[in-house]
Amino acid sequence: MFMDGLPIWGFVGPPPEHTDNAEARYVYTHRGFDIAYNGDQIIHVNLTSDNPVLVAENAALEWTYEVNWVEREDIDFDDRFQRYLDYSFFENQIHWFSVFNSFMMVVFLLGLVSMILLRTLRKDYARYTVGKDDLESLERDMNEETGWKLVHGDVFRSPVMLELFAAVVGTGVQLAALVLLTIVVTIAAELHVQRGTIVTVFVVFYA
Repeated sequence: MFMDGLPIWGFVGPPPEHTDNAEARYVYTHRGFDIAYNGDQIIHVNLTSDNPVLVAENAALEWTYEVNWVEREDIDFDDRFQRYLDYSFFENQIHWFSVFNSFMMVVFLLGLVSMILLRTLRKDYARYTVGKDDLESLERDMNEETGWKLVHGDVFRSPVMLELFAAVVGTGVQLAALVLLTIVVTIAAELHVQRGTIVTVFVVFYA
């Protein structure tokens, strides 16, 4: 849920381990909204839940809510998202061991692929750098090439449905450049102040 572009989240009910009966399910029937404002603009919203009621068949639930308005002049409207961007607010920790493990796995796979390619290319290079006496055997071997070595014959061959292929490639390049440009603009400017600004920038750049 959002209020003036600010996200609001809360629990539907208390977790089972926080209740007397783990088999029963409860739901909060009272919601409290603490809204802070500066002038005529909302800068902070906090949701609290209370009064858990047991969920039963054909039970009548009475829903209530309250709103508390608090004026705060120490936070400007442009800085209201700093609370959500604060590191201590999310309390996320970087798992350095997982990052190092993934990095070492990538290095190992790159080394393995590079070693296989070097061995294959070295063998082919030795075949192609033969003397004049072995030209006949080299020509015979080249006629018997299979697999990826035959790709050189398709490099300059026109593909089927060339116009459609060119259009698809051009559209892909345009979308890739559009995403890259949007990311750069998002990093350079504060597009998180208003909800939907990033989508608007994406559409404008596409047009």
